[in-house]
Amino acid sequence: MKIISAVFIIIALISGTAFSITLDEAVKRATDGSYLLKEQKETIESYRFSYISTIDPYLPRVDIQSSYIRSLNSKNSVSSYSSFSSASDAGSSLDAYTFAGSVSYRIFDGGERYAKRKGSYSLLEREKERYKGIRQDVIFSIKSAFYTALGSRLIVERRREAFDTADRIYKLTLARYQEGITKKSDVLQAEVRMTTSKIDVQRAEREYEKAIEDLKSLIFMKTEEKTDADGPLEEPRYKADYESLNGRAMRVKPEIITQEKEIERLNMAYVEKRSAWFPRIDAELQQTRQDRRFFPEGRSDSFMINFTFPLFDGVGRYYNMQGALSNVNAAKQRLEETKRTVSLDIIKAIKDYELTLANVILYKELVREATTTFNQLLGEYRVGKGDILSLLQSEKDLASAKENEVAALYRANVALSYLEKVAYVEHE
Repeated sequence: MKIISAVFIIIALISGTAFSITLDEAVKRATDGSYLLKEQKETIESYRFSYISTIDPYLPRVDIQSSYIRSLNSKNSVSSYSSFSSASDAGSSLDAYTFAGSVSYRIFDGGERYAKRKGSYSLLEREKERYKGIRQDVIFSIKSAFYTALGSRLIVERRREAFDTADRIYKLTLARYQEGITKKSDVLQAEVRMTTSKIDVQRAEREYEKAIEDLKSLIFMKTEEKTDADGPLEEPRYKADYESLNGRAMRVKPEIITQEKEIERLNMAYVEKRSAWFPRIDAELQQTRQDRRFFPEGRSDSFMINFTFPLFDGVGRYYNMQGALSNVNAAKQRLEETKRTVSLDIIKAIKDYELTLANVILYKELVREATTTFNQLLGEYRVGKGDILSLLQSEKDLASAKENEVAALYRANVALSYLEKVAYVEHE
């Protein structure tokens, strides 16, 4: 019984233990399970199959055809078929069977085949670049959620520290009151501060729980599963340079490459429309068998070169070509607008990142100053030289400075993650 009880206790302890997850694990879970990425992968597969199918016009075409003809007008109607196997068949049958086989190949089409294949390839490449952009968005979302959860957890710890400090001040003040050294109002003020700190702890715990739920949703964990964000929350050391980041983004950022591939596709659509102004040249080798037998024996072999050129078919060819050219020009303008937006996003992200770094430095200094002030006032209060109001205010300022330092740290990491996203750069 003791062994069984021990096993149950161990299981209970294990089930109640939260699973800690690091940033790398969270990113891997998010990217492996993302529905957006899975959807885009299927889209890429669809375009890949479409691209493979565009090889067909470059290949010869083989056709077979079989038909049965029954004359309803006259017994001699079928005698006009010169492919009967013998003269005795003429005029003696109302039935005719035909079997034909042909091999054809398009020799020239004005670039239509090439344009369709190249355009399909550009579509495939466009979707691949779009996948990279979606993946970068997913990574930023998980990094933002992770750092927010990690920062919220540390804020809970800072508020618990503040509560412990307020509790010690309250007990100290109560002891001094019982000794007749201080007033009842001092005890009440210390008690109010302690209760306020307890409320702050509860509020921070709820905020952390919500942040953890956001993180769990992104890494596809169930609500009932327990987890904690684990890892150091350090000041980022990355030095951002606008010129290098912007130049690199212009070359490799998925949004820009996607638009460039779209321009290539539209250029090929224009070439395809333009090909309607060129002739079509086809070669065909055909064998035809026809007589009154189900397996015809009458045979006719032929080789043909077909030359087709539409002299006039309305104005559609011209305006279709002009419309395709306008689409190309519009896409070029969208590319320039995309580049402008990317450059603006990068410079704004750098400014935000630099501001968060400056805040980290200032709050670290503020924590150092507030700690010195609090220790000084606490020492004076213990020897009966200070007042409770100054001590409580300094304790409150110290707690606020520590909390703001944590908030500045996680905001700096989130700002760096956003900079990596808009500039499409991996921070090492």
